[in-house]
Amino acid sequence: MISICIPIYNNDVTTLVTDLYLQCEALDCLYEIILIDDASRSHFQKINRKLAEFDNISYEELPINISRSAIRNLFPHKAAYPYLLFIDNDALLCSPHFISTYLRLRSPGVICYGGCKYLPCYSPEYYLRWLYGVEREAISIKERQQDSDKFFSTFNFMIDKRVLLLHPFNEDLQEYGYEDVMFHSTIIEQGFHITQVDNPLIHTGLISNEEFLERTRISIQNLYSLQQSKTSNNSDLSNTVKLLQTKNLIDKLKLTYIISILFRLMKNRFIKNLLGKKPSLFILDLYKLGYLCNYSK
Repeated sequence: MISICIPIYNNDVTTLVTDLYLQCEALDCLYEIILIDDASRSHFQKINRKLAEFDNISYEELPINISRSAIRNLFPHKAAYPYLLFIDNDALLCSPHFISTYLRLRSPGVICYGGCKYLPCYSPEYYLRWLYGVEREAISIKERQQDSDKFFSTFNFMIDKRVLLLHPFNEDLQEYGYEDVMFHSTIIEQGFHITQVDNPLIHTGLISNEEFLERTRISIQNLYSLQQSKTSNNSDLSNTVKLLQTKNLIDKLKLTYIISILFRLMKNRFIKNLLGKKPSLFILDLYKLGYLCNYSK
């Protein structure tokens, strides 16, 4: 018994949902696929509405965009089954055993992360996001299992519905970024553990270098707001996010103002590299640290 939960925003999920449907039907298991559209453009809604014609698939359109955290919190209230499989809408299946692998791992209190992978990228316009994904997100199962509680993403995970009802996503997060980090921190703090499994999905949601850089800036602003918020656990975030660990050390050394000045001097050079043909993730890390210091001073 499993409820497959897919939040949708401006994506055609026909291929993903059809493949999931065929796997579930072949297994003859109790399942449902719940699709909730977070106020996408009408073009995508028109395409995805047709999926509701299939048995065991429900489709709902929200009148306004309610954020990445809030939409995920809707699913356990709508799900009929005790285990929720969350899949981002920019994913594709790469294994004929994707559903059966998760079904074998159902157990009380389970939180299971399946991983992700990327296809080759041949377009310089999307290379920065692809490079970040390959180097920072597509972690091998061997490395993930060495420190199981360290790795988690909302891109592809299964969870006991009761856990999510008790510890929902933080809906104070209205902007893009770090909602998965906050949720991850909360469940680890509450004594739960992450089961790592070699059951990846292909991440297809590459965005342009310019858009990725803009989302990076928004996520850093979100991170700073979280750190300042009275509702967030600042010490736990500092233990989880390396960027905050480095920023806290810079604050203690009273170097924040100097780093912000250096950032303003080097900012255009950083951007030139990141938007160029051979971006460096080290430069991206420097850019993020400098932006955070400059934003928070």
